[in-house]
Amino acid sequence: MLTDHKQAKPNLIAAMGEFCAYCERSIEAMHLDVEHVKPQKAHGRLALTWGNFLLACKSCNTYKRHYQDANRQTGILRNQAWPHLDNTFSAYSYDQHGRISVSAGLGSIVHQQMAQRTLEMAGLDQTPAVAASYQSLGLAYDITSRRKNAWVKAQIALAAYQQNPTDIQRQSILGQAEETGFFSIWMSVFAAHADVKCELIAIFKAAPACFDNMGNQLNPRQAGRI
Repeated sequence: MLTDHKQAKPNLIAAMGEFCAYCERSIEAMHLDVEHVKPQKAHGRLALTWGNFLLACKSCNTYKRHYQDANRQTGILRNQAWPHLDNTFSAYSYDQHGRISVSAGLGSIVHQQMAQRTLEMAGLDQTPAVAASYQSLGLAYDITSRRKNAWVKAQIALAAYQQNPTDIQRQSILGQAEETGFFSIWMSVFAAHADVKCELIAIFKAAPACFDNMGNQLNPRQAGRI
């Protein structure tokens, strides 16, 4: 039985890998936070509940904590997209400039709104207001540049794989992806390569129920979710 939420970290890493659940970047275990989906100050009875834990980088965790004030508590699970409840890979689109946006493939306005609220909650979209908010919290707003660098690495890896599609080359690519993080970017760049996508799903510990045996996205996992 847990006496401190931080004690959940080893089991969370075993289940989710050393990645931020929100921005998806790779983070050393010592720098990952065990964060509460429903804030522990407002939901004290869930402070030590496994189902209320995710892993987050300090930037996303801090930004989320400031976003979730008392006026944003009602329907918190229902009104936003969550990495442990939704197929967030299908919720967002990425480009070579490191930008993220709600996917045009989300046909439901309700799902679009859920995805947008999560972007705002973790501060993942690049806008002057988001950058200013990060600065006011004493945080470095570098996620866009990190996503851009990950896209470049993935594109270089793709070109190498297209020229030399061997097992050794694929394992090298998977190692780069795990070290860099940003599951969704690697999946997007390697969209035409089912063999690589299926192994990316495994190393990033993505929910198998979200993908078919060719690595294509499936959703939703449950009614009302993305």
